[in-house]
Amino acid sequence: MIEFTNREKWLKEVKTQIADISISDKQTRQQIRMLRINTLDLQILKWMHPFISRYCEYIAEQMSHFVSGLLKIQNIVLNKQAEEDLKQVYRGQSDTVFSGMIEQRFLMSCKEKASFFYEHQFSLSHQVACFFHFRKVLLDVIKHEIHQCGQVSAITESLEKILSFEQQLVMDKYQQRKLAIEKKKEETMRFKAYHDALTGLPNILLAEDVIAQLISTRKENKQNFSLLKINVSRLKIINEIFGRVSGDDLLISLSKRLVDVLTHYDAKLYRISSDEFMIICRTCLNKSGLIHLAETLIQTTEKPYQIDGKEIYGTFSIGISEYPFDGETSVQLQASADAALREAKKSSRDSYFFYNNELHQQLLKKVSTENELQTALYNDQFVLFYQPQVNACNGELKGVEALIRWMHPERGIVPPSGFISVAEETGMIRDIGWWVLREACKRMKHWHDQGAPKVPISVNLSFNQFHDDTLVKKVCHILETSGLSPQYLELEITESTMAEDLDRSLRILKEIRALGVGVSLDDFGTGYSSLSYLKSLPINQLKIDRSFVMDIAENNRDQAIVTAIVSMAEHLWIDVIVEGIETKEQLKAIESCRCQVIQGYYYSQPLAERDFTVKYLA
Repeated sequence: MIEFTNREKWLKEVKTQIADISISDKQTRQQIRMLRINTLDLQILKWMHPFISRYCEYIAEQMSHFVSGLLKIQNIVLNKQAEEDLKQVYRGQSDTVFSGMIEQRFLMSCKEKASFFYEHQFSLSHQVACFFHFRKVLLDVIKHEIHQCGQVSAITESLEKILSFEQQLVMDKYQQRKLAIEKKKEETMRFKAYHDALTGLPNILLAEDVIAQLISTRKENKQNFSLLKINVSRLKIINEIFGRVSGDDLLISLSKRLVDVLTHYDAKLYRISSDEFMIICRTCLNKSGLIHLAETLIQTTEKPYQIDGKEIYGTFSIGISEYPFDGETSVQLQASADAALREAKKSSRDSYFFYNNELHQQLLKKVSTENELQTALYNDQFVLFYQPQVNACNGELKGVEALIRWMHPERGIVPPSGFISVAEETGMIRDIGWWVLREACKRMKHWHDQGAPKVPISVNLSFNQFHDDTLVKKVCHILETSGLSPQYLELEITESTMAEDLDRSLRILKEIRALGVGVSLDDFGTGYSSLSYLKSLPINQLKIDRSFVMDIAENNRDQAIVTAIVSMAEHLWIDVIVEGIETKEQLKAIESCRCQVIQGYYYSQPLAERDFTVKYLA
């Protein structure tokens, strides 16, 4: 090493070093000016480069040892690869700090250091500690190699400037990386929140945002746009037969076909539920244009999908609504498309339907009924009517069925057909159903206390009630509060209600029977191959549906079916009741089938409480 005792000679040697600042970025150059970094600083460090290069490995080892100790306090241990990456970072830093150049390679070195800090979750205090220790190691090397105090002072001064600059760059790059990652996470989270995971299509949240924006921008000029609601047919059955994976593959393939059709339109496809899609068509199409679009979409169902080596047909129905004719809000437009979709599904599984005035009136009536039902429940507008179940031979009362009626303040007595479907759609059927059960049990207990015949009262359980996890507890509570003995309560359940989850249904029915409550299988013969599982159902009665009674006087086949059901039930120790008896001829035909308990208008229509009491219990 050449010793320069004369400062001027040393500076002359230093100034022969090639150094340059080749950064064009304005912000970076501003930082350089603020730190007063000049060419001489770079030349001084460049002069020191040969000495430092001999210590690059030593510096890297020292920093690795320091960082390991720093992290050990927090029980963090770097693996071998991370240790090697750390050493490589400091080898590069040692080289670039003394390179005499501030250019792209210098910036890349700072970026690598920032990336290492970020990837290994270095806190701000950890980073500052590393900067401080790196400076200390470099100064130790300089003092070990350079013995002239003036030279050490000058080198240290220039080094402080560059290290301060390096620290600023690293921390800036660290913050940029952090913000970029957070922004990417935010974008990913936003994408997940607004897109369907299976198909990658935008979901209902994004659809509603787009509808709201379109309404906002087209409100003044009333420029139209359209919604097309699409319901995929038989998806549940496809999942059950071929498996959910095949069902998912079908949805993906089907959505791709639809997207291909929409490339020719100013329209976008959204997946809004498991088996439903929505198309928002921004283009102002007239009715013939929308018909062409709908028919083109339906044509995509003509060819089967090749799913896992199998041919599967994916069909769908379409309901169409237009802004502003079919609604001026997002809720109204979607409700209109839903109503049109329901009509399309009635026609066939590959048809379309436009919302119209008739549907509008139906929807208004439905909304009105929904609002009025809330009032009806809390204002005691519901009442029970009672229909007798009698022995066909002697007219003896064998049971009573409780049937709800709505005493509407304006429309008078409204039968179940006028409001039950709305109650089921809105979920109000549960509250109404529990009210019916409570009232029926209280009324039968009152009749028993008054000396009336000890016969059971039958109450229909809705689908929603039967699938309520608290069903058994609620039945227990109602029996306890009413005082009615369990043996005088009969719960009527349809086959379709049980079919969705037969294992659960069997468990619930066993729990109900364990209470001592009777279970009647309602509408028997209209559902799911009843004969195949009837023997395993814990029921004590089945109710033959009225569809077998309508023509039984003239139809030998119906008579044969009823006779077979009665015979089978006898062998299973299950009681049989036939409903819908309206004529003497039907009664004779039923009697010939050996069925004794009947219910129907031939004996009595459902009666108000007072009328029933006078006619059957007085």
